[in-house]
Amino acid sequence: MFRLMRNAHLATGILCAAMAAIFAVSSLVIIYRPWLPAGKSESELSVAVPPDRAATPRALALVLMREHGLRGELRQVGAEGGAMSFRIVRPGTEARVQYDPGSGVATISTTRRGTLETLVQIHTNHGLWHEFLPSQAWGALSLLASIGLLLLGVSGLYLWFSFHEERVIGAVLLGAGLVYGLVTLALTRLTG
Repeated sequence: MFRLMRNAHLATGILCAAMAAIFAVSSLVIIYRPWLPAGKSESELSVAVPPDRAATPRALALVLMREHGLRGELRQVGAEGGAMSFRIVRPGTEARVQYDPGSGVATISTTRRGTLETLVQIHTNHGLWHEFLPSQAWGALSLLASIGLLLLGVSGLYLWFSFHEERVIGAVLLGAGLVYGLVTLALTRLTG
């Protein structure tokens, strides 16, 4: 059993290292965001889309994706007085679309973010069911990495407990880590 757990611990650690590094770097970016360069560019484009091809926000979004290279998920759909607005989002890029059916013009305001901000968006991307396939794949990969990190922790505890001479120092380190995590969580909740 020891050899199986050791091999599982080693393989899981190697497989999860890249994901853990991505989340570690993006966590640092989230914490130190005010000190880092924004790295953002914005552009605007107006395109003509006949009202018959823009009957619904989804139909308009499909036209813009197919003919004007927009990619991502459709979000924040709104309609007011016949005018439509929505966003097409993927990590690193956001396109805000305003459509006026009277003039048949769609105004696309695109914001492209730098690598660091894209890492933050990947970090905060949640869930498994996305319309944008790369976001869906990332969600599945994050789930697998989370399960792998749990396996890494369980196998690490088993291996630690197998060495009798290291139980005391291991218990002290495990307890200190648990106290640190709980105090940090409590302070984060108290300070908002």
